[in-house]
Amino acid sequence: MNESREHAIVIGGSMAGLLAARVLGDHFDRVTVVERDRFPDAAAFRPGLGQARHLHVLWSRGLEIAEQLFPGLEDELRTAGVPDIRVPADLLWLTPAGWRRRFESTRLLTFSRDLLDWTIRSRLAKNGDLQVLDGKEAIGLVADNGTVTGLRVRERGTTEPGEPLTADLIIDATGRSSKTPEWLEDLGYPAPRRTLIDPQLGYASRNYAIPAGFDPGWKALYLQARAPGTRTGALFPQEGGRWIVSLFGCGRDFPPTDEDGFLEFAKSLRSPLLYEAIREAEPLTPIVSYRRTSNVRHHYERMSRWPERFMTMGDSLCAFNPLYGQGMSVAAKSALTLDACLRDAGDLDGLARRFHRRVVKNAAGPWLVATGEDLRYDTTQGASAGLQTRILNRYVDRVQALANVDQRVCDRLISVLSLHAQPQSLFMPDVLWRAATMRARQPAGPDALSP
Repeated sequence: MNESREHAIVIGGSMAGLLAARVLGDHFDRVTVVERDRFPDAAAFRPGLGQARHLHVLWSRGLEIAEQLFPGLEDELRTAGVPDIRVPADLLWLTPAGWRRRFESTRLLTFSRDLLDWTIRSRLAKNGDLQVLDGKEAIGLVADNGTVTGLRVRERGTTEPGEPLTADLIIDATGRSSKTPEWLEDLGYPAPRRTLIDPQLGYASRNYAIPAGFDPGWKALYLQARAPGTRTGALFPQEGGRWIVSLFGCGRDFPPTDEDGFLEFAKSLRSPLLYEAIREAEPLTPIVSYRRTSNVRHHYERMSRWPERFMTMGDSLCAFNPLYGQGMSVAAKSALTLDACLRDAGDLDGLARRFHRRVVKNAAGPWLVATGEDLRYDTTQGASAGLQTRILNRYVDRVQALANVDQRVCDRLISVLSLHAQPQSLFMPDVLWRAATMRARQPAGPDALSP
């Protein structure tokens, strides 16, 4: 192995960071993960992942990549009791255009984030070339003549100047709390351009025990808002015989975290089914909220100057409104991009620019999906829907309605949501023809859906 590939550092034990560490292990003699939290010794919550107590979705493309990087991961998760959901066959899905027929287009494993992270960390721990420095805080980069050569690290909660760790490559995977803009400024680089589109969305979640004998013919519920309505609700099974229930409200219509308010919010959704399922169910956890939901994109690929041997990925680079469940799958695709860039690169110099220019393509489709939906609301901050966005949204409305009753259109739409296809595939001739000629006759209600 090339001498310049002796040591790589990943800052942050996020999903993007864990997947990056897995890939770097194929290209470097040693890999170090630096994490502010103390990693728990089991599948348990840690403060740095505040969103972990809410609903998570790893779409099928992300799951395929995770299985590729960690063979046998799916079987391991199933052994831990993770449910397998056919989508939308096992899912009652109230879309903005009405109820979706229960075709079988894709599948999801519906796990808690704690279990997924623990399973992947356990796999990584078997790699003797991986070192984990948890409870450590990264406080700045060390650079020489435009090349990052190390990272200053100290014990979390102290004010020490920090000890330098030398490395041949450093990746920032710290997510929305990334300090990369400040670190670049400290090194004399200009501030990066940033795009922020904020739907002012908040959500609240709680786990419930699945009632004994509960079998209504579906496994999961997804009740979407229809603009200008702001309220969405989701109920999915997880390991341990429990549901995760997440309620969402945009435009600062935040779901309450008190008992009565949470139930009233659930009751106000476009269908009473979620409320009816949980009103007598046993709560297993307190109600918790989360409001860091803006779409944020740092345009590092456009910077005229960039330090060598330092890169960003995951939410540090581009973060999405979590309502659409795209973040972990984009991180998985980005791990493959990292692997490809490292295989193609004879020298690490120039790698960061090539990676940023390629990895941004992974985010392009999900960014369009998330921001296009968020711009339906006048309360969204950072941008407004122009003529082109309004025209696109009208077409998407038509496709949504057809997907509710047409298996072929449903498959195409879900292939976009699951990151197997780009949004442009919705404009292929077969979908365009159906959108122009077919009449979408919506089922009257969930009882009219075929399993």
